[in-house]
Amino acid sequence: FLNKEESNLPDLLFLDLNMPRKSGMECLEEIKADPKFNSIAIAIYSTSASDEDVEKTFIKGANIYIKKPNDFEILKNVLSEVVTINWQYRTSGLNKDNFLLSL
Repeated sequence: FLNKEESNLPDLLFLDLNMPRKSGMECLEEIKADPKFNSIAIAIYSTSASDEDVEKTFIKGANIYIKKPNDFEILKNVLSEVVTINWQYRTSGLNKDNFLLSL
């Protein structure tokens, strides 16, 4: 979809690490390899919060890592916070201290 010429690129893209057919990690690598997608902020969204997954996605260029909450109200709060982040400021100096979203 992102590669279609008529597509409007999103400002923010949510990637689940455990997608069918192609993993979120594979998608992240492909997106970050193409300079035309440099303006897209990428939020990793997963049930896993393993140190390995967090580290790998940080190194590969994701902008934030969100552990999926089990509670719907918490999920709404998390999504609200993520979509209201000033991504221009947040992506100017990626910092591992603010990479894992904690609420």
